[in-house]
Amino acid sequence: MTTPDTQVPAATAWRAIQWGFVALFGSGAAVHTFLALSTPDSYDGFADAALFDWTHDAWQQIFMAHPTAWALLLAAAELTIAVLLVKSPRIGYVAVIVFHLALMLFGWGFWLWSVPALAFAVPAAFHAFHAFQDEKPADGSADW
Repeated sequence: MTTPDTQVPAATAWRAIQWGFVALFGSGAAVHTFLALSTPDSYDGFADAALFDWTHDAWQQIFMAHPTAWALLLAAAELTIAVLLVKSPRIGYVAVIVFHLALMLFGWGFWLWSVPALAFAVPAAFHAFHAFQDEKPADGSADW
């Protein structure tokens, strides 16, 4: 049973979600760096279950043409998202949401991961934007 004395403060929960995504995208960057440098061909079947033919074709013709370079770029993008979540949570959460929506193009199996991730990311983004509005100076100037 949860009582007011045992409830986790909302700020703690939002911070845990934020740092969970930071850890997720930071470790994703490390994994993609390792795969890019050790076994770049491991990305070959990634788009086999894509929802649209154009997704599969683009993956094969663009990403798999130079998998090491693209995987390193993907690693850099994931690391950038992790940093944005710390430095500018609003932009970071938008990137998290866009990343997961794009991931859903690669097949229904990715929905099993992306839908629960979005169930955390979307409310966290709303919280980050509302917290930003609450902290905004009275003169309307703000730093994104």
